[in-house]
Amino acid sequence: KEKALLDWIIHLGLLAQPLDCRTIGPFVKDICGSFPGKNWLQRFLVRNNDAVQFCRTAALDPKHARSFNSTTVHDHFDKLKGVIEEHGIPWENIYNMDEKGCQL
Repeated sequence: KEKALLDWIIHLGLLAQPLDCRTIGPFVKDICGSFPGKNWLQRFLVRNNDAVQFCRTAALDPKHARSFNSTTVHDHFDKLKGVIEEHGIPWENIYNMDEKGCQL
């Protein structure tokens, strides 16, 4: 059961949908039939520290937030359109990927 949970956690992480301390409980309940105990997550992370890491997310940097405005976004897409037209890239060869390579 723990191997199945570990595989599922890794799979969700690769899909950019990682579990956190609040959302892992229902997955454990679905696999094992009961909700995990209070200290279960800490013990699970120690047992599987080579495959899984628990970390907190960081807030958006204010400089990045300020640069996400209409002028910058329009400039980006104008440049993208120019590259697509310059190289003759067909639409079927354009994919929406994030910086980690995850297709959205």
